[in-house]
Amino acid sequence: MKSKHRHELRTNELADAIGRAIEWGRPHGRVIGYAAAGVLVLVVVLVVLPAIRGSAAARNPSAEAFQEARLSGQVQPLRNFLVDFPKAEQAPAAGLLLAGRLVDEVVRGLSAAGGEDSQTKAAKLLAEAKDLYTQAALSPALEPLAQTGLALVTVQEGDLDKGRAALQEVITKWPQSLGAEKARASLEALAGYKPVVFSSEPLEEPKPPEAKPAEAKPAAESKPAAPAPPDAR
Repeated sequence: MKSKHRHELRTNELADAIGRAIEWGRPHGRVIGYAAAGVLVLVVVLVVLPAIRGSAAARNPSAEAFQEARLSGQVQPLRNFLVDFPKAEQAPAAGLLLAGRLVDEVVRGLSAAGGEDSQTKAAKLLAEAKDLYTQAALSPALEPLAQTGLALVTVQEGDLDKGRAALQEVITKWPQSLGAEKARASLEALAGYKPVVFSSEPLEEPKPPEAKPAEAKPAAESKPAAPAPPDAR
């Protein structure tokens, strides 16, 4: 009974304290509101903003580097990005973009730059593009475009029928995708196209022209012998 009576007394005291706090707060409501707002602003400034800035700073280096490489229009900046940020969120897209630029170099005939044999360098560029497209195809969002790129690599390697079949497969499998749109445009562009087959084998040295046998000259006509002088006796 005593413990129950104590519990009731404590409950009543707590209720009285809450009531007094409410009565005090009514005329000071505006002050309390300002104080609460000040505490909220302080939390945002000291805790939330530094956290946001820190996460943004962590993302900015790779995002800025990718943006610069993408806008450069060149191959090497994208290669540098993949070396510097191999695990970045933008890495699959950078690989896809780099592969497309490598194929463009081959198509435009820029593979002869650098002093290497044009066919050998073109084969290297296509092999690099194929590896990049294969890696990009592991991303479901990039797979249609990557498969279209692999088909175009096949075309440049000389297998036109296989490349066309691969492009048609992209259209059938992902009809509403950007990859299918690019595949349709590529099929139209390939009408009447004959690819140059690139090989890593060394070119044969030109052979000198074969010498023609000399024509036999006709024998000189024999002149009649001069008459013998008369016998002087």
